[in-house]
Amino acid sequence: MNRLLKIIILLATVGIVMVGFLSGEAWAIGLGVDPGEIIIENVPLGKKVAVSTLGGERVKLKITNKGGFAYAYTINILSSREVEAPLKEGYIDIPDTTWIWPEKKEVTILGKSTEVVEVYLKIPKKKEYYSKKYQAIIEVQSKKNRPEETFVLACQLKMCFSTLSGKRIQQEGQPLVLPFTPLEKLPGSENSKGEGLP
Repeated sequence: MNRLLKIIILLATVGIVMVGFLSGEAWAIGLGVDPGEIIIENVPLGKKVAVSTLGGERVKLKITNKGGFAYAYTINILSSREVEAPLKEGYIDIPDTTWIWPEKKEVTILGKSTEVVEVYLKIPKKKEYYSKKYQAIIEVQSKKNRPEETFVLACQLKMCFSTLSGKRIQQEGQPLVLPFTPLEKLPGSENSKGEGLP
């Protein structure tokens, strides 16, 4: 009887320890990504642009490790189709995800810390890409620290951007034209009287 009681107590103690360990492990893992959505406008074509130069510091990617241990995270750029994300009204899916890339493809963040990552854009300078509104997905995913870990964490956010219109580019690229008055029509000139030139 005493032996059976000891076994029951032992099993109960092991169970409590295991529950405590699992609870601590779950509590120790956490991931936060800001902003929840990135929207920028008038992206120029044909040159590399930092997203923050168009939308300010608020659109830089901020990745927070909410856990108590250091974790590595990968940053991936995906199309909306790949993750079956609904398109924001007025936007179409990005045709090529290589147009967007993070400053760092992978970051390691200490526990209770945040890493700020710049995102870059470069859209080919082609007529069909002017005056468009595109949507892409930025995914931040944790990597396994140990082989025995059975799951990873991931956050996804929409990145929506519009490109400059071809008409605006043409207007901005036009040379300055000043009005021209022929010499013979200037008041007080000899040419205004039909004199002075052979």
